Amino acid sequence: MKLKNLFFALLLITMSQAIGQVVTGAVTASDGPLPGANVIVKGTKIGVVTDFEGNYTIDKLANGDVLVFSYIGFKPKEITYTGQARIDALLIEDLVSLDEVVIVNYGTQRNTPVSVVKAEALSEFPTTDIGQALQGRAAGVTITNGGSPGSQTLVQIRGVNTFGDGTPLYVVDGVFTNSINSLDLASVEKIDVLKDAASLAVYGSRGTNGVILISTKKGKVGNASFSFNMSSGIQEFNRRYDVLNTEQYIQFTREVNALTGENGGPDFPIGRVNLNPNFDGDGIDTNWQDAYFRQAPILNISANVNGGSEKARFNVGVSRLDQDGVFIDTGFTRTTININTDANISEWLEIGQTLSLSQNETTLPERDGGRDPFQNILGQAPYIPVRTETGLFGGTNSLDLNDSRNQIRIQNSQDNLTRFSSAIGSLYGKFKIANGLTFRSQFGLNASLLLQDNERRAFAEDGSFANPINFIGKTRQTTSQTIFTNTLNFDRDYGKHSVNASAVLEQTQIRFESASISDNNEVSSEIPEVFSPNARATSFSIPENLNSILFLGGYEFDNRYSISASGRRDTSSRFSPENASQWFFSGSFGWDVSNEPWFKVDAMNSLKLRASYGETGNNRTGNAVNQFLPTLGLNLPSSINNETSTGISPNNAANPDLRWETQIKQNYGFSSAFLYDQIQFSVDYFKNRSEDLLIPVELPSSAGIPGNSQTGSTVIRNVGIVDVEGYEVTLGYNDYKGEFKWNFWANLTKADNVVESLSGTGEPIERARLNPPFASALNRLAVNEAPFHFFGLVADGVFSTQAQIDSELPNNSTAAVPVQPGDVRFLDLNGDGLITLDDRDVIGNPNPDFTYAVNLRAEYRGWDFDVLFNGVQGVDALNSNIFYLEGLDNGLNYGTQVLRRWQNPGDITDIPRFRFGSNINNEISSRYIEDASYLRLRNVTVGYTFPTTMVNKSGNGIIKKLRFYVQGQNLATFTNYSGLDPEIAPFYNAAGLVDGLGIDRSAQPRPITVLSGIQVEF
Repeated sequence: MKLKNLFFALLLITMSQAIGQVVTGAVTASDGPLPGANVIVKGTKIGVVTDFEGNYTIDKLANGDVLVFSYIGFKPKEITYTGQARIDALLIEDLVSLDEVVIVNYGTQRNTPVSVVKAEALSEFPTTDIGQALQGRAAGVTITNGGSPGSQTLVQIRGVNTFGDGTPLYVVDGVFTNSINSLDLASVEKIDVLKDAASLAVYGSRGTNGVILISTKKGKVGNASFSFNMSSGIQEFNRRYDVLNTEQYIQFTREVNALTGENGGPDFPIGRVNLNPNFDGDGIDTNWQDAYFRQAPILNISANVNGGSEKARFNVGVSRLDQDGVFIDTGFTRTTININTDANISEWLEIGQTLSLSQNETTLPERDGGRDPFQNILGQAPYIPVRTETGLFGGTNSLDLNDSRNQIRIQNSQDNLTRFSSAIGSLYGKFKIANGLTFRSQFGLNASLLLQDNERRAFAEDGSFANPINFIGKTRQTTSQTIFTNTLNFDRDYGKHSVNASAVLEQTQIRFESASISDNNEVSSEIPEVFSPNARATSFSIPENLNSILFLGGYEFDNRYSISASGRRDTSSRFSPENASQWFFSGSFGWDVSNEPWFKVDAMNSLKLRASYGETGNNRTGNAVNQFLPTLGLNLPSSINNETSTGISPNNAANPDLRWETQIKQNYGFSSAFLYDQIQFSVDYFKNRSEDLLIPVELPSSAGIPGNSQTGSTVIRNVGIVDVEGYEVTLGYNDYKGEFKWNFWANLTKADNVVESLSGTGEPIERARLNPPFASALNRLAVNEAPFHFFGLVADGVFSTQAQIDSELPNNSTAAVPVQPGDVRFLDLNGDGLITLDDRDVIGNPNPDFTYAVNLRAEYRGWDFDVLFNGVQGVDALNSNIFYLEGLDNGLNYGTQVLRRWQNPGDITDIPRFRFGSNINNEISSRYIEDASYLRLRNVTVGYTFPTTMVNKSGNGIIKKLRFYVQGQNLATFTNYSGLDPEIAPFYNAAGLVDGLGIDRSAQPRPITVLSGIQVEF
């Protein structure tokens, strides 16, 4: 009988194991439950998500099954089922992410060094755009923000890989876009930065400059939750240039008058002081910089609703940002709505949609008289008031040798308003065909409307400048991009073997349309519209297509060895049919050494090696597309027999031989972890080679093709090769034991950029121009030099005496304009005894030696602390402000350093003499090149989260989380750079391409910002 009972008991146990057991449990973090966490049976598609309290129930388990617990921002955890009725999992935060597996648009990509910035980091460091959020937080990524609110952000990944459009590809929920300023960070769940060959080649022509994947927040299982975030603060910038005050400036103009008629002196005396020897400025001493700067408020509000069931989930977010600039009459506002839903219609069908709507308004600084705002601000006479007693704006007149405009009046009488509306969204359906085989179809849309309004209203000054005419210019641009992606994906585990493969068909259609109209009237400045029959209008539209096929596959054995490969073929309408198509291939290998049976290192719990090779392409040529075909325009009106006739000429110089830029990328690295992932360390070596680089090349005026005032006509050509070689290092430490928890991480990136060759004659190609004040190009591309290096004369002080000149420049007397005492001492590099433009040399490199960042985060009993430093080392800048402060070629105001300028033979100084008019002293030279290295205290945040028990008691259980914080941004900058801000905004040309790096043209500096905020969850 006992034997029979034992038999039945064993039979029941066996049957129960065959049928499968039910297990319950909870998934928690150190501060509470994790609703929406994933619980999956490893190697299968069986899984559930936790409810609002972090609880789960899963059935059909068999002995030996492994449960994988995961949640975004936390380290996954595996627990083997051995008959337990309950399994609880405590997940540890993963603030230092060295992930090697990433879900790209088309499938799973392995062995890639992806930098991840998660929602936790974004929420505790609220910023106005994604560029600022990434700054210092991702190795290999260099961010240069414009200080003006809403200005364009330059993002470079692993150096300069192209001479043209070097911005990375942004992918928002599978939709390609460039309008990242339209996204609110409160709606972002995670940002993945792809940098290596294997992951970028998957994107083919789109991946040359790196890819930034942005995942917005999706609905989670559980009761509907509501969160509200608000922060407000003040922005201020108190650094100023030291310029001449009224007394100093009047004395300076009297000394200039004494040079009238002499070599280098003005042709006529300055009447203001010449006619009145007792003129003292009438007691006026205007600080024009203080008049132009202001204390600027910033307000950011966002709200989010999230919830759903296992069948359907939703997330809705709204936000509003109001940010004034520290320059008067500048600012940025943004309103966003984010709606995401997904639903499991059946076991074989999942559908969903994403939608991000945004409306921005940007008011940028005004230019006038061909000058940047700061040139007017620094050069204006201090005895001129901002406004006179009669209410008119102050201004100079013919009695002054000073034609600076009243910049305050310019800001008041001119409008430079840009409104930008965008919609980024997708609809998708995912069909389960068989076990491990799925088909996903997605339609994506990225549509935008750009409205630019420029108005110069009539004005009168108490000086020489007045304008009775109201000028109005309006531009309307629409861009629509549709992306239709169909993906067949296979993903299965067979014991120790894991296989995934994808086949993709993708079609992208882009249409850009632009219409501009301009008019002027003398009726009223209160009429901001175009209404006269003399208005001039232009319009054009540009279609573009990109068709792609992709094959992607990967294999992993026993969590030890993995390989992946991809092949993508892109066909672009930017090239002629014979050059339109290109294949891009990649391959990668990974080895998890720590999973080898023989790996027995107690202190090291993880060691992974990786290597990848890939090819990418680039078809971006700025705003100019279809450059292989010529177009005609009404560009050359002619006068014949006293009648104006329409003239037709080419709009562009066509190049039918245009072909793809191609890049060959290599990456070799390893990731390791010690002491149960407390210490994490990663190193990657990369080498990129870019060939057939696309760039606008200047044409002679005889080409007969109109161009802009800076460069004349240009043609897009494939011109050369650039090599980038470098490495990234990331180090992190996590300590989550006890009440005091802290986390530290640091990263360092070094990238060396060299131009290997230039096609054709191999002659250097001149690039950026800033005219006025400089007639020569500011930088160039040349073989064996860094891209966009500065090129000019080498300055070494000032010639003190004629004897010194005769000794160093024996042929000086034969020069068209001989050098004289008091002139800049340029080095005679070619040894011909003269100073000419042939003596120019490389004088600076705007590409940094290395960039780095350090972050420290700590928590203790509800208090949290976060501090972030980032730095750039070994970078040169061309400081054009030095010309405004030391130019000494007219009667403008200057910096106080001109008080020690050369005036008499024997003077020893580094400031040249006054020399009226354009002259070689102000030629591009090393005078303007400075070391712009810096270390910046980017962010300090101190917050307090009230205990759950206290919040629930006071809010009757309605409030789930309540956190207050204070934050400081850009609190301190350590640098030797003499300009206002060593983090120099990018310099763009008329085609929208980056024309040069490190050129300081008086852009708005990044202010010190102090704000406080509240975060509430219900």
